[in-house]
Amino acid sequence: MRFIGLAYVCAFVAALAAFGLRAEREAPPAVAAPDPASAVVIPESQPPTATEPVRSDDPEAMDPAEVSQSQELTQEAVALPAPRIRNFRRRRRNRYPGPIPTPADWRPPEGPVRIALQAGHWRANEAPRELSGLRDNGTSWRGTPEWEVNLEIAQRARVALEGMGYEVDILPAVVPPSYRAHLFISIHADGSNDRNASGYRVAAPSRDATGRASQVVTLLERSYGEATGIKRLPDVTRRMRNYYAFNFRRYEHALHPMTIAVIIETGFLTSSRDREVIVNDPERAARGIVEAVTAFSETPPPSTVGGH
Repeated sequence: MRFIGLAYVCAFVAALAAFGLRAEREAPPAVAAPDPASAVVIPESQPPTATEPVRSDDPEAMDPAEVSQSQELTQEAVALPAPRIRNFRRRRRNRYPGPIPTPADWRPPEGPVRIALQAGHWRANEAPRELSGLRDNGTSWRGTPEWEVNLEIAQRARVALEGMGYEVDILPAVVPPSYRAHLFISIHADGSNDRNASGYRVAAPSRDATGRASQVVTLLERSYGEATGIKRLPDVTRRMRNYYAFNFRRYEHALHPMTIAVIIETGFLTSSRDREVIVNDPERAARGIVEAVTAFSETPPPSTVGGH
């Protein structure tokens, strides 16, 4: 009996030893703690992996009228590698073929002096896909949409200008591709939840290939203020300076780069003070625009100089 009991004890000890050896063989190798001296340090100058967002003040940024499209493009771009995003943006910038002209290249169009007056938001429902954000845009006042006010001012200005011998086009919200004229004026009205907001403002393109739009801005600021009595607001918005019709590199339906162009917000449709002019007496607003056209050195009245 003692021999049998000793045999069982020896067998049990042997089993425990075998089990321990097996566990040691199957255990994962121990990982040594990292040596601080050998750690890899990423320099601060290394560029981040995330794509760089388009600056809101970038003239090539999507126009505010296409905010919904911009958000979709941004979401799509984030999922792509950086090089493909850069190529994508570059393709959209190169709609205009050939080199961008400079102010030294500017020449007036052939033929009679042509003035384009755009009635902002007029026929915006006809906007193509690239400008789909325009279709439900613009301000209004008690059932009067902005485009009606803009169109009335443009039509009155056309009558006065044509009487002096100018050729005048009244354009809708979407301009013909590469439209060319001696001068383009986009006519709009502001809107605000603050009914005390009042004033007009004029802006040139943020990138003016003609180098002459700022002269028109100065003339229009003075003549419009004198004709209407509306106060001038000293600030202009990025949306005005980056107006889609100015951006010939991004949009097909944009002005020719050699068309001198400005945009005017004639007043606040939501202001009773401004409505006294732009709604109740649009003739004064039209006169302020006409006087700037006739004072501009590149568009003098044809009846006084015999045309170009």
